[in-house]
Amino acid sequence: MSRTLVAKEFRDIRWKLVVAFLLLVVVITVMIIIYEQLLELLPADMSEMPFFFSSDALDSFRDYTDAMWWNFNDKNLIQFGCILAIVLGIGLLAPEIESGTITLLLTNGVSRKRAFWTKALLAAASIVVVFVTAGVLIIPLSSLFGYSLRHFRQIPATFITALGMTSVFAVSLLISLFAKDRIWSGVISAILFGAWSVLGFWESTRAFSPFFHMRATDYFFGRANFPWVVAVGFILVTMAVLLLAEHRFVREDL
Repeated sequence: MSRTLVAKEFRDIRWKLVVAFLLLVVVITVMIIIYEQLLELLPADMSEMPFFFSSDALDSFRDYTDAMWWNFNDKNLIQFGCILAIVLGIGLLAPEIESGTITLLLTNGVSRKRAFWTKALLAAASIVVVFVTAGVLIIPLSSLFGYSLRHFRQIPATFITALGMTSVFAVSLLISLFAKDRIWSGVISAILFGAWSVLGFWESTRAFSPFFHMRATDYFFGRANFPWVVAVGFILVTMAVLLLAEHRFVREDL
């Protein structure tokens, strides 16, 4: 990958990454600031809690380290991350194919495979960097407001989430190459992953939900070792889907 091509592709996605990163930082900061206020709202009696809220979850929320994971990794990171991954996926090649600008790039001596892998790998790596950096910032931001984490397992857990989101990105990219329209690609991707996330609601089907594995729940709470199998699985899925997308792009009639 030439520096010129990499620089060009980074310019194309940088503002999406910057906006996503700033949103995550704002979310983290707000979570820290309102933590004490949220504690005051928690009832002492479990009978006052919704049926889906367990006593273990209530106890965990009273612990600052656990609460940061519940609010960030379990909820906000998955939601914002999925949106970012889909936006990057559907916006990577489909807009240039629609406008015809991709042909200008290819006529400058850049092969289709080279253009594809430069774009795809840069976007995937950017997702990982943005997510993990935001996760690391929880430590100094917590310290700034007088809090400290009991352990740092949230950072490796965030890395797992980031790897999972590269798979979301890859699938959205593949969909965009078939739909050939950003809006429809986004709608199809959102419906697909929204339906897939429903599997995580029930214990009997959680194993089939990628979003359940992205949270690395058992690892964070110390019930299991680092989920290497899940990490490698997400990497393999991402690469397999990108290979399918490359196959489609190479044979695309531009």
